Amino acid sequence: MSQIQEEKKAGFPIRELSARTQVNTVTLRAWERRYGLLKPQRSEKGHRLYSEQDVATIEKVLTLMARGVPIGKVKPLLKEDITQIEEEEVSNTWQPAVEQLVESVEALSVTKVESQLQQTLSSYPIDIVLSRLIEPSFAALSHKQAASAFMAFLESEVYRYVVMRLNAKVTKSKTQTSITLICGNQAPMWRLALAALELTDLDHKVYLFALPLTIPTAIESLSKLNASKVVIYQDGTWKDNEEALSSKALKESEHLLLCGTAPDISGFKQTERVFGDLKQLVVFFK
Repeated sequence: MSQIQEEKKAGFPIRELSARTQVNTVTLRAWERRYGLLKPQRSEKGHRLYSEQDVATIEKVLTLMARGVPIGKVKPLLKEDITQIEEEEVSNTWQPAVEQLVESVEALSVTKVESQLQQTLSSYPIDIVLSRLIEPSFAALSHKQAASAFMAFLESEVYRYVVMRLNAKVTKSKTQTSITLICGNQAPMWRLALAALELTDLDHKVYLFALPLTIPTAIESLSKLNASKVVIYQDGTWKDNEEALSSKALKESEHLLLCGTAPDISGFKQTERVFGDLKQLVVFFK
């Protein structure tokens, strides 16, 4: 048996499993430890070693969760034909989590909100938490009497949690891309923060500006930023001369990318560096 065959038979480390499945190592360990979804072999030194079967298992887990199955109910379904599981049958399983988060926000409980964000964001991919928990919670809060205060509190807690995770992340990738993220003054900062977390989980080196900037200020900063890529995220529509400034900056700076509804509806010719939403942007960096 050749050395390559022996290595394949022995398995591969968790960082490779994470790279192949786009699930961060924190979540993979949670799936193994809390839910028993993975049972890796061990090397002679005790390191976890994963197989092609583990890759297939994770892909099935992701498919089930995308249909609304909570992580705690995934394991018994792994042996079933998942094509028979309809999303509408399981989508309401997230409703208790939404209600719990809304209740914690209404109580302005930092501890409870942080605990729920920590639990869900360590157990689920970020895009699932966004669509199943955070967005529905914002929608529910928007109908409350003190909607503005409650939504601002949740925004600040999401941002605070992300910054905590970003500061704790140590990337060891030698091929990482350095990405600076700037939020325009018409875009939701918390959404860009979650995108920053996704990009960090992909082993990119990410710097997130702490406060939104006006478009002229953001563009003026380009020449001073030492980054492989700079992303300016702006929703709504351009104001005054912002579109002209952005178009000019795209032509002059190859490392600039624009994201959001404002650049998307402008019809810039540099379409390979213009993204309608943050999901498209994250896919670009995968």
